[in-house]
Amino acid sequence: MLGPYVERVLQNDHDLLLTDVDDKYDGCNEYIQLDVSDLEGVISAAEGVDAIVNLSVLRLDRQIAFDVNARGCYNMMKAAVQHGISRVVNTGPHFTIAGPNYEDFEFNISTEIPSQSGTGLYAHTKS
Repeated sequence: MLGPYVERVLQNDHDLLLTDVDDKYDGCNEYIQLDVSDLEGVISAAEGVDAIVNLSVLRLDRQIAFDVNARGCYNMMKAAVQHGISRVVNTGPHFTIAGPNYEDFEFNISTEIPSQSGTGLYAHTKS
């Protein structure tokens, strides 16, 4: 889970509003229980914020993965447009690449690299 690490890094210099589908939060920042697939909820939560950082992810169930990974990202962007938020970060780890990795830490990337279209559920919903 990336969220707790990002929270620790940002909380000293920023006022954070954290959201999660879980109804429990033990931290010291403002918190709202939110399902990112709920457009109205996302729009409401985004009111008055300067930036959106979407760290949500779900990989196991086909429908829920789509709702969280694809629809959730779409909802974040809709909320950003509605509220005039110009900074949105949507995470998508390198895991979305299927097949062998031909990269060497972003160096020596050859033009001979074959297409690596995502083939897994996570790659299809997060890319």
